[in-house]
Amino acid sequence: MRRVKKLSSRTIYILLIIMVVFMLVEFLFFFLGGRAPFEIVYYRSTMEYDYSGNATFTTSAKLYFKDEKKKEEYKINYASASKEELNKYFSQISKEVGREIVPLDYNVRVEDTGGMLEVTETTLLRGAAQVKGDVLDTSMGSLTLNVPGETEIVMKLPEDATVISIFPTPTERENNVLIWRPKEPMRFPSVIFKRVTENEGVSETAE
Repeated sequence: MRRVKKLSSRTIYILLIIMVVFMLVEFLFFFLGGRAPFEIVYYRSTMEYDYSGNATFTTSAKLYFKDEKKKEEYKINYASASKEELNKYFSQISKEVGREIVPLDYNVRVEDTGGMLEVTETTLLRGAAQVKGDVLDTSMGSLTLNVPGETEIVMKLPEDATVISIFPTPTERENNVLIWRPKEPMRFPSVIFKRVTENEGVSETAE
């Protein structure tokens, strides 16, 4: 059995929502002893890509806590988020997906609304998409999205991009804005796209 390098407790707290984004559910339950102290009631992640392979991930979630003490602990740890710890985490993610993914900027806002915490994280990632010439691929290998509560995954591509292929098929699409509302675990979206060149048509397949 492969040994998993243990992160500090603070790192675990800071990255709970990011962990949901990147589907490392098995790591989450490993670190928390098999049981999370909250329920994810609502989850929305918007991923906006550019042609450099960078993307801004904005994640909003509502976490319901039965234990008031645990809720206060999470508030404190989110408030003391460390960029260094974030870099260490994405170093592990990079190994999982086979390319370097580096957080360039990170902001978090936590609001206490009684029994729930509303958490909004914005992370700018370098290497979020693989770039091969003028073609970009958003896939994250075999990583799979967990589906907590009411889930919506939104991917925004450049407005002038040609979409070559999409997997899985989105629930809804408006031009280059793709939306998934999965009801069960889903592979991280693999979308291959490129910049439109003059006189070039759009060739697209949805698997």
